[in-house]
Amino acid sequence: MNKYIWEEFKRVIIKKKILLIVILIVTVAFGLRSISKTKTLEGQLQGDKNLLNIQKSGRDKADNEIRKADFSRDIVETEKEIKDKEEQLNQINIYDKSKLDEQIQKLEKENNSKNEYELLQLKYEKKHNIEKSELTPKGMYTAMETLMDFIPLFILITIVLLSDMVSGEYSPNTIKALITKPISRKKIIISKFIVSIILSTGTIIMSAIIFIVEGGIHLGFSDRRLPFDVGAKYVLDKSLILSSITSQMKYVNGSRSIIPLWNAIIELILIVIVISAAIVSVILLISTICRNSLVSSLASFTLIGGTTIWYMLGFIGKYLVSAKYGIFVKFLPIPYMIDSMGILSGDISVQLTSSINVFFVLMVCLGWILINTFLSTYVFGKRNFD
Repeated sequence: MNKYIWEEFKRVIIKKKILLIVILIVTVAFGLRSISKTKTLEGQLQGDKNLLNIQKSGRDKADNEIRKADFSRDIVETEKEIKDKEEQLNQINIYDKSKLDEQIQKLEKENNSKNEYELLQLKYEKKHNIEKSELTPKGMYTAMETLMDFIPLFILITIVLLSDMVSGEYSPNTIKALITKPISRKKIIISKFIVSIILSTGTIIMSAIIFIVEGGIHLGFSDRRLPFDVGAKYVLDKSLILSSITSQMKYVNGSRSIIPLWNAIIELILIVIVISAAIVSVILLISTICRNSLVSSLASFTLIGGTTIWYMLGFIGKYLVSAKYGIFVKFLPIPYMIDSMGILSGDISVQLTSSINVFFVLMVCLGWILINTFLSTYVFGKRNFD
């Protein structure tokens, strides 16, 4: 089995070497373009304020209630971004490492749940002996954001790279040579799935490394210990107002924690790898069902690409839609791929109007992998190649 996996891997690398080189070039170019356009925190704040003015103008000129609701939702999100950036800049400007103990004691005495995040951050800064220069987002944080922006393109790359893993064997008729080897049909499919996972995982890791290097060279690595909040939990509270701009998901006090940015990036990459494995299993099943590479590619683009576009344009940030369909959408891998950072922070629960954590996401992905792998082996095992 191991020998066949290695042979299959070498065969795929040789077959797709030009495509892999193109993917490498595209990834490097994507990172350079995104990172070179990165602004300072002050520049981002000014850009958000300009965007807010445009959104308010658009809302005032909107000719129907749906358009007004869309602009209102965008305005709320932009205002939140502005508030967060202003608070972040203020914390950086007034930061004094010698006064951390005093600030912590003051907040603990107040015993106000609204101060939870600030208290967590102060304790983190004291524990890790953080310098003021380490609190400004630099190359590492930019690399993380670039990786998230790269996800839709990564999904496209995965489809192009893997949609002919099985269907592509019919065109040169190498499928008969495969099934005559001293290895079961089940193991052939499993081997192809493992090779596909290796290729997708390699693409993710390669992309992350490229973006980190590019971000570090352009902006520096001083933010590697930047505090990053993770693990926030939310529960459904129907007493809260549900509208196009407000969710009924209520934050659970004390559920959030803070870790170094470098640690968050590693966890994020691992999450993306697991979710991508679920998507790869779908692509492999489609490739197994189809006898033609073009048909397999089109089917994968239609199903996976279509779901991605629908989620990004018709679901994200629309709380009324989420409240109605989130119970079903949470069992799909695409939302988690698009909002991988939300899984890490816990904000994915607000997006899907359901209490979701990393373990739930892993179970959903495992379910997709097991079901699709079983169906792929079953279909391949029953197929007549004469």
